[in-house]
Amino acid sequence: MDVRKLEAFCQVYELQSFSKAGEVMFLSQPTISSHVANLEAELGVKLFDRLGRKVLPTQAGDVLYRSAVAVFEHLKEARASIEMLRDKVVGEVTVGCSTIPSFYIAPRILSSFFTRYPQVTFTVHTGDSSEVIKRVASGDWPVGIVGELPTEEGLTSKLICEDETVVIAAKGADWLPREDGPLGMEELARMPWVMREKGSATRHSLESQLNTLGLTLGDLTVRCWVDGTNEALAHTLRGAGLCVTSRLASSRFIESGALVRVNVPELEGKRQFYLVYNEGRHMLPALRAFVDFAGKGTKSNDDYSVE
Repeated sequence: MDVRKLEAFCQVYELQSFSKAGEVMFLSQPTISSHVANLEAELGVKLFDRLGRKVLPTQAGDVLYRSAVAVFEHLKEARASIEMLRDKVVGEVTVGCSTIPSFYIAPRILSSFFTRYPQVTFTVHTGDSSEVIKRVASGDWPVGIVGELPTEEGLTSKLICEDETVVIAAKGADWLPREDGPLGMEELARMPWVMREKGSATRHSLESQLNTLGLTLGDLTVRCWVDGTNEALAHTLRGAGLCVTSRLASSRFIESGALVRVNVPELEGKRQFYLVYNEGRHMLPALRAFVDFAGKGTKSNDDYSVE
């Protein structure tokens, strides 16, 4: 239903005159009559009875007017809200995060952001890195935090945090060697493993490191496949196998003594986490403030903070 035609109907209803409605809307009387006639044809009912010079609403006209008034009130509220969003850092921001950022990076960013911009609310979605990048590239989510550099055209990336990949195991696992020296790949291949799902940046990193050694995941003895970092840690803590994961995610368990770092230099390395977004998309102040704020984060893997 055309809003302009609905506005013409409301003016006729309130003024009880086609000519006066035309004057108010700076339209000719035939144009106003045409708008009302089109509405009547669309709804299949008469909206006004024309009794000489009098224009009286029908019962259908009364029903439509009440609904139209509610529609225009909602539009007025929406316009006011949009004007506020346009001029102030308020409203809701949706962020997609891969697993590690969702649990260990985003909460630190948001807690700092809230102190500066308390009128902004967030919806945080969690998926693997490939899903988050895909959803940001498609426009489903305006911004994401992921553990790999996206290659999709149109996306902008900012390095916001660095981490390490570590090989961990449950302390005292009966399949672990008693010596503390570095382990060779042949020995590691015989041990059980807990492995992340396809699409995980952690798994991508491990596969890349294995490839440099002339190996694949098929050379490892995978005992348990899991969907997320927390699941991987839970199974590793119970002795299911070795796991390559983030130091951010595992540090508290290593410090408590529940997990131990296994000496495998070939599978350890640096990791980066990126803020990704489409610079070409229009950003309301709340989203722009978040992108600028998070993009200024320090690169510490111990205590993420923002300036």
